[in-house]
Amino acid sequence: MSTRKLVLTGFMGTGKTTLGKALAEVHGVPFVDIDDVVVERADKTIPEIFVDIGEAGFRSWEQAVCHDIAAREGALIVATGGGALLNPANRMAFGDATIICLTAQPVVIYDRIKDDVNRPLLNVEDPQVEIAVLLWKRAPVYESFRWRVDTSGLHINELVSHVSHIWKQDTAIREPEQRVQSPEGSYPLLIGEDLLDNLPDILDVYGLAHRRTIIATDTHVAPLYGEALMARFPKAELVVMPAGEQYKNLDSVVRMLDAVARHKLDRNGLIIALGGGVVGDTMGYVAAAYMRGVRLVQIPTTLLAMVDSSVGGKVGVDTAMGKNLVGAFKQPELVLIDPRVLDTLPPEEKRAGMAEVIKAGFLADPELLEENLTMLETIKRAVQVKIDIVQRDPYERGERAHLNLGHTFAHALEQVSGYSWRHGDAVGVGLVGAALLSQQLHMINAETVNYVREKVREQGLPTCYRHYAPEKIYEAMAMDKKWKDAESHFIALQGIGKPVIVKGVPRETVLVVLERLKET
Repeated sequence: MSTRKLVLTGFMGTGKTTLGKALAEVHGVPFVDIDDVVVERADKTIPEIFVDIGEAGFRSWEQAVCHDIAAREGALIVATGGGALLNPANRMAFGDATIICLTAQPVVIYDRIKDDVNRPLLNVEDPQVEIAVLLWKRAPVYESFRWRVDTSGLHINELVSHVSHIWKQDTAIREPEQRVQSPEGSYPLLIGEDLLDNLPDILDVYGLAHRRTIIATDTHVAPLYGEALMARFPKAELVVMPAGEQYKNLDSVVRMLDAVARHKLDRNGLIIALGGGVVGDTMGYVAAAYMRGVRLVQIPTTLLAMVDSSVGGKVGVDTAMGKNLVGAFKQPELVLIDPRVLDTLPPEEKRAGMAEVIKAGFLADPELLEENLTMLETIKRAVQVKIDIVQRDPYERGERAHLNLGHTFAHALEQVSGYSWRHGDAVGVGLVGAALLSQQLHMINAETVNYVREKVREQGLPTCYRHYAPEKIYEAMAMDKKWKDAESHFIALQGIGKPVIVKGVPRETVLVVLERLKET
């Protein structure tokens, strides 16, 4: 059937165990009841556990068991206790499972469990009133699950058929999914061809459909994908910003905030950022700021945005004083990467995107520096480099700064050029600059510098600049948000795959590098 776990949750008496056993028999998949495992490990009945250590003690046992079961490999059908997934940690543990919340009418629930003595929460004077109270308290969590099935009037065979269909549908759509861990929990990342065509179904599976939605894009992407997508979301609104790095600023943020407000997006609403890094960063910041935060889906349409800005939760805009000086951390609800959209990407934009790909190769995956990967494989490997780093350091307090390899040079070059340089082209020059700085600091030799330069050149990226004074570039560097207490911070290389943060590099040393980096 599937290697994805199926988790049945919901209130007591909704039929989780009965249905779970029937599904397991039909599909030949092991079945586990969380409550049964708790009883076995504690060597006590659930009422005895409640008497001895209270509900809090029982929940501790329950959490430990949930995490153990969630970590098991392969297909598994799991029935949870009614309160197990009220715990966010338990929901996170089962984040990659298909979760179906079973429901039933209160009178049906009471009739099913009225003679069950193993229900300590209903050991009260009026169990029917207690059922209603508990259902009301738990409703926000129960209703948050995408899949809900009312078992009140259905025969077990009907339930098996219905739930099997949901499991199959959910598994098929989420097949390319991986989870990206963040401080707020985790979010799904999907990489695969033709995903954009299935966006309505994908949003439905992830519980993001049927809400007021803004599709935000730019003047380049709107006629290619935005307008066609709108035809599939008749209740959504399309907002369009000008294309280009020069529009990644606070003026655009204000205009987009006004547009979102005119379309009456509420706090339960969704912004879909459909475009390159400018759209993703700008609309990500809008999503973070509007009503103090609304849901965000990132759908990058450039190679550069796919492998860099769409993952990790950093959003923001430029000011006249520097790049990305105003921003926030805003984790998306979903990132969807469809390489097919690159078919309409101009060659110069694909080339610019390869700068971030080879950067990932210099940082952690040398295979990305070779020419034997498909575009889908290239994207997956480059994105994985970033995921691994941002999961270890989500707020850039250390290792995440490695992702800025070459970017201190690149951002300064973009700024002094009035953002006439593409970001990827500037990163190409910046990677060579980082290598030259590493050599100047006696970390690598000339051979490694030449290797870096050659890999940049192989992608058709520039390896030097002209027209600008090194002193002006250095002044722009001094406004880089990575500098702290007026002390320079660069990412250097001690070798391929060996990035390191270097601080307090003398101005004279940087100017020597900038002179070497300038075309003569």
